[in-house]
Amino acid sequence: LWGYVKQHVYSERINDINHLKQRITDVIHSVTPGVLTRVWEELDYRLDVCRETNGAHIELR
Repeated sequence: LWGYVKQHVYSERINDINHLKQRITDVIHSVTPGVLTRVWEELDYRLDVCRETNGAHIELR
């Protein structure tokens, strides 16, 4: 979820801290149920991989 938020927050130039706070708030409010569903699906996949590898270090990208 942070990747989504970060991408959208910084899609325009940030002028000051208040602008940054407003962008974060706006983006959080724009998160759709579909985005949250994809986040949970990705988390579920990563947990499955972790279980299958007995917690071994893996690279996901």
